[in-house]
Amino acid sequence: MEMDSVQYKQILDSLSEAVYCVDMQRRIVYWNKFAERLTGYGVDEVIGVECADGPLQHVDVINRPLCENGCPLVCCIETGIAQEKLVFALHKNGNRIPVLVKTSALYDDNGAINGAVESFTDATELLQAKEVHKEILRQTHFDALTGVPNKQALFDALDREWFRFKRYNTPFSLMVLDVDYFSSLKAAYGQETADAMLQWLVKLLRASLRRADIVGRIADDKFMVLLSFSNRKSTLKVANMVVDMVRNEICLDLPMAMTISVGAVTIEDDETLESIISRSEKALERSKEMGRNQVTFWG
Repeated sequence: MEMDSVQYKQILDSLSEAVYCVDMQRRIVYWNKFAERLTGYGVDEVIGVECADGPLQHVDVINRPLCENGCPLVCCIETGIAQEKLVFALHKNGNRIPVLVKTSALYDDNGAINGAVESFTDATELLQAKEVHKEILRQTHFDALTGVPNKQALFDALDREWFRFKRYNTPFSLMVLDVDYFSSLKAAYGQETADAMLQWLVKLLRASLRRADIVGRIADDKFMVLLSFSNRKSTLKVANMVVDMVRNEICLDLPMAMTISVGAVTIEDDETLESIISRSEKALERSKEMGRNQVTFWG
């Protein structure tokens, strides 16, 4: 059977998805029942209104108005390519609601674009799921106490750095460090103070290293630092700077200075990940054997 425009409208109004259509000037020419329900705006409030001047005022995830830049409807009308985007619409009650929009071009009998149709659905649950996923990633990739990558996340980064070295011959270095006599400090001042000391140390490390460098916690008081594009000379400079900073800064008003021991290495030709990690651990042990509060470069 053939259907007329009234029947098409009935079909669109029965959908549990918001749908509206615009002409080439982006004037809204159709607005279905679910669009009313989702946004609070009735047909009489939007029909004939240009989308850019309409009540929805779409913005992107960083609150930039889409009508000025990156409007899915404009892209669709200009290119004929369907668009999909997460945006935030303004509900009639004044609240921003996340919506997933999908647009498609509309064509006349001659095959020329004469408008576009946009469907949109409430994306609140989608955003909540993404937040849950981000939290799971945070918990599985970052150390809960210090906020830096945990051992697995750091070793994943190290694996990527090693692959880059093998392919492009870009050098990198490792520093392994731990707090001198940490067990004794914890016994003397308690777990809470010991935790605060590690947080203080991480804050100091982050402030002294480059943004590209990665600090990770690999054991109780043991940390590893991955230094990209770093050779022996620059690594030694960084390692000694870190040791000096920790020794000279006052940590939590404690009556004694915190000190650290550091082992440092730079990747060598034909070296495996296991061997560079092993060399860094040996370097750290040598620093402890030599009296702590110092740097040993193993290479």
